Amino acid sequence: MTDPIISRRQLSRRRLLTAVSAATAGGLLGSCSAPVQQFTLGTAENRGFFYDFGQSLTAAVSGTDVGFTLDPRITDGSVENLDSILAGKLDFALVLADVALPQREKLQAVGRLYLNYLQFAVAGNSSLRTVSQLRGKVISLGASSATIRAGRLLLEAGGLNESEVTIRQIPITEVLEALAAGDVEAALFAGGVPHPQMDTSTGRGPASGIRLLDLAAEQRTLQEQYGPVYQPVTLPKSLYASATEIASVGISTILLARPGLPNDVVSRVVDVLVTRSAELVPPGAVGIQFLDARSLIYTSGIPLHPGAAEAYKRNHA
Repeated sequence: MTDPIISRRQLSRRRLLTAVSAATAGGLLGSCSAPVQQFTLGTAENRGFFYDFGQSLTAAVSGTDVGFTLDPRITDGSVENLDSILAGKLDFALVLADVALPQREKLQAVGRLYLNYLQFAVAGNSSLRTVSQLRGKVISLGASSATIRAGRLLLEAGGLNESEVTIRQIPITEVLEALAAGDVEAALFAGGVPHPQMDTSTGRGPASGIRLLDLAAEQRTLQEQYGPVYQPVTLPKSLYASATEIASVGISTILLARPGLPNDVVSRVVDVLVTRSAELVPPGAVGIQFLDARSLIYTSGIPLHPGAAEAYKRNHA
């Protein structure tokens, strides 16, 4: 016969152990932090200007106590990014101003970033000097949607139809090799100056180096037709193998936010842009830089996201 006192003691001990186990399990569960929220960021082709900036911004956000992270996505560039923002498929996206402006009433900007410089490269010893001389040549207009779009406008401004040239699609990482091999005689790319992918010091590219076509006439035509979104810029004579200053076309980069994105999320991204700007200069962004509160707000007529507007007021922009 079982002693009733022992049975009660055993039952009490089992209940105590069960309670301790439950409390321990609860404590372990409570110590697990909730998953960090993540927001997508549309960039562009691998190793391009947008890609490098996206990596820098992602790192800066991760190094700041904002409560979320960014997930940079390789995309086809501005056109895809714009479509994805409008469709709600991206939370943030980098888009060239000329691509975004036609849809500005549907968009919300975080800020204006850098100028993107259009650069039409040829071999240093090439006889080509202007866009109009490309007639009958094999050329590349880049591999990202915005660069291809800009290249078509440059051809048109230079008096050429697409049918008068042979176009090959060369990514930024292969431009030097394509020029060296003679696969193309001219290649358009965009970004800062000098672009890190155009470094010939390690033996890449044509033996004579590369030189840029002068785009002064095309810039004037584009500005007359489409407005100040196509800005005149002068690149230094020390750039690449150029012996003289070269006129180019500058287009502002706009960071867009998905309409409806929480104000505090966008506001904190603005804070990162303003307070950690030194970390957001990707390789090659030697040209005009806009990363300060006073100039970030000039978004080419695209309205600011409410969260961005709040942040700029807080930062006295």
